[in-house]
Amino acid sequence: MTMKHRIKQAVGSAREKAGEVTGNRRLEASGRAQRRSAQFRSTAADVRHRARRAVREAQVRLRGSRPADPR
Repeated sequence: MTMKHRIKQAVGSAREKAGEVTGNRRLEASGRAQRRSAQFRSTAADVRHRARRAVREAQVRLRGSRPADPR
């Protein structure tokens, strides 16, 4: 999770709580949407990172002890 996603999640949570306290449903809903959007983006970034790592590891295993392609 990047710092950017953590900040957006915190801001979304704060907006959601402020909406709950004041009874402002729009503020609450927009905060919830912002928090969930940041969670989704964070998860997607984590999946991308793990997939890239798995591809690199598979390439290394397939390559074995042969020298790397000079391209």
